[in-house]
Amino acid sequence: MSDARELVAIREIAHAFLLAEHPGDVQQFALDRVTPLLGASFSLVMQLGADGELLRPVAQHEWPAPYRSWIGALRVRVGDGPSGVAVAERRLVEVVDLFEDPSLDGWHEVARELGFRSIMAAPLETADGPIGAVAFYFADATTVTDEQRALVRLVADQLAAATDKSRRTEALRRVNAALAEANAELEQQAQSWAAAQRARDASDTLVVDALLGLTGADDSRVPEQRLQAVHALAVAAHEYVEATQPAFVLKPADVDPRDVLQQAIQRWRTRAPMVPVQVDEPTVLLPTMRADPHWLLRTLELVLGLGVAGAAVDGGTVRAGIRLGRGFLAVQVAWEGREMFDQLPDQLPTAAPRILRVVPEALRWEARDPYAEARRSVTAMDLPLARALASRLGGELRVELVEPAVSPRELLLVFPVDVDHA
Repeated sequence: MSDARELVAIREIAHAFLLAEHPGDVQQFALDRVTPLLGASFSLVMQLGADGELLRPVAQHEWPAPYRSWIGALRVRVGDGPSGVAVAERRLVEVVDLFEDPSLDGWHEVARELGFRSIMAAPLETADGPIGAVAFYFADATTVTDEQRALVRLVADQLAAATDKSRRTEALRRVNAALAEANAELEQQAQSWAAAQRARDASDTLVVDALLGLTGADDSRVPEQRLQAVHALAVAAHEYVEATQPAFVLKPADVDPRDVLQQAIQRWRTRAPMVPVQVDEPTVLLPTMRADPHWLLRTLELVLGLGVAGAAVDGGTVRAGIRLGRGFLAVQVAWEGREMFDQLPDQLPTAAPRILRVVPEALRWEARDPYAEARRSVTAMDLPLARALASRLGGELRVELVEPAVSPRELLLVFPVDVDHA
């Protein structure tokens, strides 16, 4: 073997190590350069699997063509054969004449089929231990020289370093990706917490304003009725805090949305019988929803209550119904009467902000107001609570702000469903 050719091969392999993006590139390059220098017929690089027991091929040079198609299925157990022994004992293994070695009887048939008689195998080692082996196969009985051994060891070291470099680079990439993802999640979580805090601050203001209105010393309304309204406000405020906590727990079940809507309507017919609530029956078969029955009922009750309070001002009617679309189910509550929500003239029509205030005048009642019961049961917290619960249930409460003279008013609860309805 020419020293000059060996030096050129070593230099080329080192150059490939620096430039290659994948260890397979270095492995193939090294085999293509070194196998002819050694006078070997063909060669193979094997990598140790995650189980630490089996070696599998990852690169080859001039593997016999009739058997090249099944090389991917080849597996060598650590400790078995020259390559397995090289890995198990972490040393260079030389077999001058395989057919003269009784310990390798099991390899004779394979050697005849592939056409080799001599093998030299070296382990690929890193600081963490062996990671594979490189093997060179010779057609005739061959005794290698010290220079050839040194070259094989050098090549094995380069191949191991290339694989180790790739693994560490990939591990670093995964760590960086995980850190980036964690940072993004933390940033998103911080934004969510900040938004939730702003919403809670706004809701606190709503509660305080409502309490001041209900407990004013100059209010002529019956104290007992005002206490009922304060109680309803306290319940809604407590539920809002609960619904906006990260630890809020739902107990999902299969729910028929028509049954839940009927329950909510019945509650309001009992509570405010003077306000007509009409039901638009769906014209198609509705799928069941996967939702928490308690909180779904509470959400529908809140939305219906806002419609009832709006209709009660002018003796209007509330209409409720369910529509089924492609991938969604919508509960619609419309009423003829007063607008219930704050709005700005230059924003019409527009989507509601996160905290949309119920107009305070819509919740006031006189001492002998025939609709007092309806308005006492609706609070300033009902809209933000309904929106929070709808979001927790996987849906959305849509509020369409319209011109004061436009009627009917409408609230829309939209939930995704798993039925693709045409």
